[in-house]
Amino acid sequence: MNLFLILSIITALITGVTFGIGLVKRATSKNHKQSWQVSIMMITVAIVLALVAALMDTELSLGAGFSTVGAYLILIAIGIFIIHLMNKTEKRAAKGHLRYAGIALVTALAAFAIAFLVVDGDEDPVRELNGIFGAEDRSLPTEGRIPVTVSSFIDGDTTRFNFNGEEASFRYLLIDTPETNHPRVGAQPFGKEASARTKEILEAASLIEVEFDVGPEQDHYDRYLAYIYADGEMVNETLVREGLAQVKYINPPNTKYLEQLEAAEVEAEAAAIGIWSLDHPYDSDVYQEESGNDIRDQQENFANCTELRQVYPEGVYADHAAYQLKMDGNKDGHACE
Repeated sequence: MNLFLILSIITALITGVTFGIGLVKRATSKNHKQSWQVSIMMITVAIVLALVAALMDTELSLGAGFSTVGAYLILIAIGIFIIHLMNKTEKRAAKGHLRYAGIALVTALAAFAIAFLVVDGDEDPVRELNGIFGAEDRSLPTEGRIPVTVSSFIDGDTTRFNFNGEEASFRYLLIDTPETNHPRVGAQPFGKEASARTKEILEAASLIEVEFDVGPEQDHYDRYLAYIYADGEMVNETLVREGLAQVKYINPPNTKYLEQLEAAEVEAEAAAIGIWSLDHPYDSDVYQEESGNDIRDQQENFANCTELRQVYPEGVYADHAAYQLKMDGNKDGHACE
């Protein structure tokens, strides 16, 4: 358990004991004010420690921190109400006590409301709280992630970014989206939808970031392997959750977010959306056979890159009808560049 949380609970317990001593002194007509003043200071310290615990420990959600604060505030309200009852019984002035108890109770309810709104398990509780109140600055990069800009779109799981001063292809880690116009398998179901969704997400983002895992950063095609983020949301996970990608190509140790992606896949499959609504897997031979003739009819055939560049001087990408794998020397999804 978080040290600050332990200290907070211990401080709250001591507060209760100190307040109780104050009640006893009050009943015996001894000086009780000092005990109650100490109680107020200690419960304040307990509240601060609870918030510090939630902010410093990623395993303790911010919601749990605010719930603890809410519980402490309710104890304060109860304590003040007890004092009010004692004053009323002894026919002493009790002005203000109910008001203070009410303020503590309302503040406690506000703390519980924030705890309810906050999403548990967020890796960065400060970003989580800022997101609730709309204060998060999405133009600032997150630690461990590298800001990039889009150079061009290839397909659902591959994008070319401007990275380290040059254009580079990025393959989205741990997922696979259906092909759009592969020279061998043709177009697969939901391939165009996946490509369009990736493009939609990245074009709408004010900040795009890439995050590498602990293993190899590139594959044998010299494509970078990364998790892609649009305004802080992982695109890899979004595609899986919406049924436009499947968890695939699991190569340890690049498995940091494997469980997170598998959980998203379970949700999509249970909802039977996207690729999970099909009668057969999207990469099944059934769909290759159905689309094979259409793909061959639409293919633009060039003997070599010299011929292709006469029509397309900048080369073509993988989703283009003229793309051929044999003309893509570095296998980056851009032929004859």
